[in-house]
Amino acid sequence: MSLPLCPCNSGKLYEECCYRKKDSSGKPLFFKGAMTGDSKGNWHPFPNIRLAVIIGTQAIDRYRDFATKLVTKSRLPGKHHKDFVNNYALFYQAYDDLMKSLEKTGGEGVAFQTDSIESRAKWKNFLLTGRILLDFIGLHSRESLNLDQDIGGLNKKKFNLLITTLEKLGKKDKKFLGLINRLIPLREDVLRFIDFRDEEKKPKDTIIEFPSVDSEYGIVRDGKVSLKGINFDMIQFIKNSYETIYKLNLIVLDV
Repeated sequence: MSLPLCPCNSGKLYEECCYRKKDSSGKPLFFKGAMTGDSKGNWHPFPNIRLAVIIGTQAIDRYRDFATKLVTKSRLPGKHHKDFVNNYALFYQAYDDLMKSLEKTGGEGVAFQTDSIESRAKWKNFLLTGRILLDFIGLHSRESLNLDQDIGGLNKKKFNLLITTLEKLGKKDKKFLGLINRLIPLREDVLRFIDFRDEEKKPKDTIIEFPSVDSEYGIVRDGKVSLKGINFDMIQFIKNSYETIYKLNLIVLDV
């Protein structure tokens, strides 16, 4: 079952299209975040009850608190703070949930596979929420970094545009050159994460082997995800991706 293109038939991913659009009354065209599948393997937005419940629970409070402290140090206009806090908190929680799911142990001193529908769903949610956060950061980089042009949701082209824009500004203010030096090392991991998210649109699963956990010693080993025929250590990829996106947020928010 593939993940959704936007119901408006734009050909874009849902979270990169009508996720942010509103109708004339100010209501979202399609409810954010939550999807439901049908018998034909298609996905559709459905009322955002689940997302509202998650945000309202105590479980997400610590993620929101961290994001709030982060954004209040930035130059991002206050009108965007709530969206950033929600987006970052959902990504932070998705990462935490996924890692807990993959490292879940059971039994005594035995190695076993954690492959499950639950873990695969958490993997997809990790990629989904991370992509939404990257989109948000790119869209608001002009305001948070005081740039002279819009960048847009981050992808290979937009990431390069951000670098080029900073280089131009760096001729007058060396601060922007410092930001470039911090961005360049993140480029490969950011674009690989986006590639993995895009691969989830296709029927073929990107997970080829789940990690094996020794419940006696807590050792996580093996576990592979595949991108265009190249395999990556799953646990390491997830940790690297989270750390990279966290660092990117610090840079783009200029904190």
